[in-house]
Amino acid sequence: MSDTASPKLPATEIAPRQAKQGGGVARLVVTQGPGAGKTLLVTRARATVGRHQTNDLVIPDPRISATHLELERRPEGRVLVRDLGTTNGTWLGPHRLNEAELGPGALLKIGDSLVRVEVDDRAEPERGSEGGRFGGLIGVSAEMRELFATLERVAPSQLTVLAQGETGTGKEELARAIHKHSPRREGPFVVLDAATIPPTLAESVLFGHERGAFTGADARHIGTFERAHGGTLFIDEIGELPMDLQPKLLRVLESRTFSRVGGHEIIPVDFRLIAATHRDLRAEIEAHRFREDLYFRLAEARVFLPPLRARPADIPLLARHFLEELSTSERPLSITEEALRSLTLRKWPGNVRELRNVIARAAALCQDGTITENDLAGEGFGFRGSEAEREPLDLQGTFAEAKARAIDRFERAYLDALVRRCGGNLSKASRQADVARNHLRALLKKRGLYDPGDT
Repeated sequence: MSDTASPKLPATEIAPRQAKQGGGVARLVVTQGPGAGKTLLVTRARATVGRHQTNDLVIPDPRISATHLELERRPEGRVLVRDLGTTNGTWLGPHRLNEAELGPGALLKIGDSLVRVEVDDRAEPERGSEGGRFGGLIGVSAEMRELFATLERVAPSQLTVLAQGETGTGKEELARAIHKHSPRREGPFVVLDAATIPPTLAESVLFGHERGAFTGADARHIGTFERAHGGTLFIDEIGELPMDLQPKLLRVLESRTFSRVGGHEIIPVDFRLIAATHRDLRAEIEAHRFREDLYFRLAEARVFLPPLRARPADIPLLARHFLEELSTSERPLSITEEALRSLTLRKWPGNVRELRNVIARAAALCQDGTITENDLAGEGFGFRGSEAEREPLDLQGTFAEAKARAIDRFERAYLDALVRRCGGNLSKASRQADVARNHLRALLKKRGLYDPGDT
């Protein structure tokens, strides 16, 4: 569908009424369309809305995407609504939105359906765990405490678990923590990365093979399923599993038996499966790249690992934890409060993995074992640069105009990095840039980067 204006809706959508002072939880109500009358109380930190039946709020509207909206609970009965790149879009009055925090009274149009945001003053957010960690996962934010509470219930069970989250959020750490807190803790913990399985050897990797099963099979090989017997099998990036292997994995999960490649013996197997992906498998199902029946078998328990940028309160805790791991009796490590505050303001596209790498690098290079803000200059934005640096060039207008904007952007980025790298020392920055000190000061003033306190 083209990006056209939505039908006119009540003015309250643009200026929703204020939530009742003192709290409450947002409630979404479908007021028009195929799912009219359906409701969702947003008691958990995150929820989804869409056509696929695995969403928290399922709306059987053919013009709604499989997973259309992602919701994040906010205080005072508000909710952050994020459109997941849908074709038909999400509309607030005449405005198409990508992401917005909405209060009670807001009315959204998705597909042919209207969804109103209300507040339930009597409802309370889902209670989180009392602890600040679960295995190797650490956090005190509401999102992580809710996750820990779920894992505390799921770990002792035999449920298959599907963990979703961006790269670097700690999906393997989550799987290890579940294994450690499960009745299978004394058994093996086997890791398989589905993204790295060679296509020609995929069945051999999973099922193993008998001697002589194919050219080069000089001895029997024990596959992943067999090695995980009595323990836990963690399949990372399950969304990358080739389509021809998906029904075979499903068959093993349902029958708990398999045969090695080139063999006829039916081998019973007993393992718990934990799968992880950074993809939205519901969208993959819609695109016919992932089997729906396998999805349901994997998602007996579904958990979500939030990105680090969504839980900045956990960053100081994680940073200090990494420093404890890196410290030695000969060189104890610490970090200043200014440096910690600086870390909480960064985007962390690489999530917890990137934070750990940044702390390790700063710890190795800092003086006297104390990480300062200067030791972190330029860090925390991933290999893609800062958010401003990732913005595309503005190539509108004449050649001279576009060139002037590009030069302006280069100068600002270069000078900002230079000053941070040199810790505000103007003389040092002048030498590194090979620019006269007075001229450099003038450039910094022009860009609004000059601090009179710089030396």
